[in-house]
Amino acid sequence: MNVSATVTATLKRVLDPETGVDIVTEGMVYGYTANELVTEIWMSFISNTPACFFCRAVAWTLIEKISDGIVEELQKEGYKNVRVVDALNPRIYYKST
Repeated sequence: MNVSATVTATLKRVLDPETGVDIVTEGMVYGYTANELVTEIWMSFISNTPACFFCRAVAWTLIEKISDGIVEELQKEGYKNVRVVDALNPRIYYKST
């Protein structure tokens, strides 16, 4: 299996805890880069981040859970250095190992 297929299949094992749908099917994965040094997963949580203040606190909990799931699943496949990056602002890292 090539790197692209492996990363995609791995990301499909990560579910959005709110909907139970995998993050690839849900359209949250904007893209990714993978090489021997680092694997970056570019995420778009924008459509899943509500506008109200209380809702944002809940959304950050979901973002953290999804980010943890991404790192955990990719590390099981042997990817050592994983970064979950905001697709709209690459200076924002949700999770980095």
